Order: sequence, then C-alpha cells, then structure tokens
Amino acid sequence: MQANQSDKSLYTRNTLAAIRELDIALAHHINWLRQIHTTLITDVPCPPADLRLDAHHHCEFGQWYYGEGMAHHQHEAGFAEIEQSHQSMHDAGRLLLSHRVTGAPINLAEYELFMDLAIGFKQEVRTFQYSLINQVCTVDHLTGAWNRHAMVMKLAEESERTQRSGQCCALCMMDIDHFKRVNDQYGHKVGDEVLQAFTSIVSIELRKYDSLFRYGGEEFLMLLPSTTLDNAALLLNRIRETLAAKPITASGGQVIHLTASFGVAQLACHEPIEDALEHADHALLAAKANGRNKVCVWEMPVN
Repeated sequence: MQANQSDKSLYTRNTLAAIRELDIALAHHINWLRQIHTTLITDVPCPPADLRLDAHHHCEFGQWYYGEGMAHHQHEAGFAEIEQSHQSMHDAGRLLLSHRVTGAPINLAEYELFMDLAIGFKQEVRTFQYSLINQVCTVDHLTGAWNRHAMVMKLAEESERTQRSGQCCALCMMDIDHFKRVNDQYGHKVGDEVLQAFTSIVSIELRKYDSLFRYGGEEFLMLLPSTTLDNAALLLNRIRETLAAKPITASGGQVIHLTASFGVAQLACHEPIEDALEHADHALLAAKANGRNKVCVWEMPVN
C-alpha cells in the first residue's frame, strides 16, 4: 500500500528542503576548503573548531546531516555513505592543520589524500542530491500519488516482468464523477482537497506493491501486479462503494458526496502498453456511459 497523501506531501516538502540544504552545504564546503588552504599557506590562525575530533559534527554540513538530514533521510540509499566520506575528509584536514600549528612540514601524500577526500565528499553529496531530485520528480505534489513520468517507467517495468514471468497484471483508469461541478460550485481549493481525499481513500485499499498514478486532472491510473481481472474488479468495487459511502468534508465545512467510475484491463504480455491503456480507457468510457459510479472490465476477445 502506498503512503497516505499527507505523509507523501510531508516527505516531498522535506525532500525539497533537503535539496536546497545540500546546495547550501556544498557552498559552505567550498568556503571551508578555501579557509583550509588560506590557513595552510598564510599566517591566518587555524580555527580551533577544525582541530576537534568531532569537527565533522559541528561544521555547517554536519549540523544539517546530524539534525534535519538524519531525521528525514537516514534510511535513504546513499545517505549513510556520506557520513564516512565527510568524517574522513575532516580527519585528513585536521592532520594537515595540526602540522601547521606545530610548524611541521606538510606531507604531499597527506595533502593529496585530503584533496581526494574533499572531492569525493562533494561527489557523494551530489549523487545523493540527484537521487532526491529524481524522487521528487516522480511525485504529483498535490495528491502525493505518482505522476505521469513515474507511470511511464513503472508500466515499462511491469510490462517487462509480465513478458518474462507470464504473470498477470491489471491496470485501471479511474475518473471522479462530475468533478467539474465541485470546482464550479465550491472553487478550486475545495477541488484540490477532494483530489487529495480521493487519493488517500484509494491508497488505503492498495497493497504495498500496487501503484497509484495521477494521470491528469481528476483521472488516475492504478497498476495491480499479479492480479486477475476478476480480482481487480472486486477491489475496484470495494473502493467504489467506500467512496460513495464516505462523504468528504472540506476545510471550509463543505460536505462533498463523491463517486467514481472505473475501467480495468489486462496488461497483456503479448500486447503493447499503449493497447492496454486504450482498453482501460474504453472500459472507463463504458462505465460513464452506463450511468457512472460503475466498474467496467475490458474482456480480451477469445480467438
């Protein structure tokens, strides 16, 4: 089951903040390197903080890493690796600065190691930052569902899996019934809240390996791996009934009664993805034509 909308929205905000913080941290990193070199080649005194054994905890980057960064991203791939790179860089810098303080000569190998570590640290941070950017770029920021970019990638992955394994996979097009009336009667702010609530209600019913995508506007696509059309129809009817029975209360107190129409088709291993999407869309149109608030299944013709 996907995370609920509020959790995903919070994650997105934290991730965007982390991307900005990492840019700031790298700017501080460049300034710190400049300061290190100034200290090594001039009479400028060595900052006492850089001689501490835990200097990597107290620099500008360290304060973010062990604070906001660890609170929100410690389980992200690549985050833990940054810590060792960062600490090793500070250890190497402290060794050079200690030579400067005692008047001992700077060893070329030690200096080159420091520079290699400093460059490696910057690359580690950039790699982690790019991974965060990629994650944010796959999420619809209003609803917390995956966006069209993520949908294209996931459909390709699932299509390849069905071709390789022969397992079934259902996909469903969903459309909120008469959504334009909500916007016209209550305004777009309430409309946005309805989209968010719809996403949360649907997400609660999904398994952890199912996926929900915002296809556009009030239209969503659901990908259900290892699911037959019959089982998909059972799930979608349960979602349909939940939506119809659970009015949404907007922040302004407006009570919105919501229904949705569903069209489901098989992601067949021998057909292009575009065909499956077209079949699900045709089934959705049939659901609307038959009075809405229905689930229609596209049955493959038998040869």
